[in-house]
Amino acid sequence: MIRPEKQRLREEMRAILRTLPLSSQSSASAKIRSILATWPVWQMASSACAFCALPGEPSLLNPWPKNKRISLPLVEGDNLSMRRVDSPDELSPGKFGILEPSSDAPKSSGNWDLILVPGMAFDRSGGRLGRGRGYYDRFLGLHSHILRVGICFDEQLVPTVPSEDHDIRLHALITPSAFLSFAA
Repeated sequence: MIRPEKQRLREEMRAILRTLPLSSQSSASAKIRSILATWPVWQMASSACAFCALPGEPSLLNPWPKNKRISLPLVEGDNLSMRRVDSPDELSPGKFGILEPSSDAPKSSGNWDLILVPGMAFDRSGGRLGRGRGYYDRFLGLHSHILRVGICFDEQLVPTVPSEDHDIRLHALITPSAFLSFAA
């Protein structure tokens, strides 16, 4: 049964991320933003889905990306609704304490160049372990034609992420020390 393996890995990652100093997280986030900024796909992209970092996740939005239409998730029931956001001033804590756009923010059309994806653990073949509620897998399943890029700290890279049929694989992964591309 894969579910207990996933839960064990989530608990292991939470313990690792709790011990990662904030200064290390900040430095690693800056390295990830630097790698992203030099990636030609990002440079040419006009629109992207991103995420607001929870504790233990890389921060991508400080400084706010220039010359990009940014869409961020709003939790609506069991799903994510992407909303256009022009500045961090438009965000407030939502479900689970995550900064979210308001429900009045314009819905995004779905014509994004790429989707930046958070997670608990990632592997070198495009596997991703989320937090367990399936929000991103449901969302990514509806937008399978769009480039999916995982974002994580090096400590979140594991040999193998347990996978089930509903788990959506990534096309690429950016860590502070690596850019990995997969045939997803």
